[in-house]
Amino acid sequence: MKKLLKISAVSAALLSAPMMANADVLASVKPLGFIVSSIADGVTSTQVLVPAGASPHDYNLKLSDIQKVKSADLVVWIGEDVDSFLDKPISQIERKKVITIADLADVEPLLSKAHHEHFHEDGDHDHKHEHEHKHEHKHDHEHEHGHDHKHEHEHHDHAHEHHDHDHDNHDHDEGLTTNWHVWYSPAISKIVAQKVADKLTAQFPDKKDLIAQNLSDFNRTLAEQGEKITTQLANVKDKGFYVFHDAYGYFNDAYGLKQTGYFTINPLVAPGAKTLAHIKEEIAEHKVNCLFAEPQFTPKVIKSLAQNTKVNVGQLDPIGDKVNLGKNSYATFLQSTADSYMECLAK
Repeated sequence: MKKLLKISAVSAALLSAPMMANADVLASVKPLGFIVSSIADGVTSTQVLVPAGASPHDYNLKLSDIQKVKSADLVVWIGEDVDSFLDKPISQIERKKVITIADLADVEPLLSKAHHEHFHEDGDHDHKHEHEHKHEHKHDHEHEHGHDHKHEHEHHDHAHEHHDHDHDNHDHDEGLTTNWHVWYSPAISKIVAQKVADKLTAQFPDKKDLIAQNLSDFNRTLAEQGEKITTQLANVKDKGFYVFHDAYGYFNDAYGLKQTGYFTINPLVAPGAKTLAHIKEEIAEHKVNCLFAEPQFTPKVIKSLAQNTKVNVGQLDPIGDKVNLGKNSYATFLQSTADSYMECLAK
């Protein structure tokens, strides 16, 4: 009987925990937190669900995360792919407390395509030449389709996945899904900021003027930062580069950069001889200036690429782990990405 009472007490504690958790505005990933905290500055606090150093692509929810969702006054998430792990807990809270970016009508025509990524064993790696980012007018829910179209590469005697993106003659979307890294789109981020301001104004009517000022400052700072970044990157806009995560299309389009393509390799495992050989061939063929890895890549991976390809290896952080939340944090995040590009491409 005592054991039964203990279990009941624990259950009651778990049920009441959401009431104790303090998450006034909750963003699923940190870049959304930059937008939210810029608007919520001085109004209410902002929390980010996925912790620093973790990737949303393989994140597993904890009990404390579910409690944060339930206790939040407002949850801002994408609602597709990147943060789809939140589907169930968000379905259990009031819709008026949620901003689902994928469902915003103004966002839909601004969406573009990217490659859905998966890792390959050495000798069967994945590389893609860059495509024109095609805007689409419907949500793409089929994230697992279109990844096994094989073609022979004319220049190589080995078989591997390849896409020849000749969009002047056709518009095929093999291996492509919607690019949900929407925080890199200044245009989409402005729409999200407006929606956050609308929700916060409804929840905090006494702070209506402050919220309006924060939104005005956000839009002004974003425009000023955009001009600065465009000028900064103008001298390297024709330099080709490869990335290891097809997440930067919106940024590249906004600021005129020329991504040649992308490779997919496991960031935790140093690439083998065959993969390095493939990468070297692409670098030579397309006159690539830089390869951009990300913070989760192990030092061994970076070292292997730098030594074996003889090309500049830079680092991009699509989550912005080193940027602090707060007013102007979104503009700071974009500037940080621009600086990372410049550091490598200017060499």
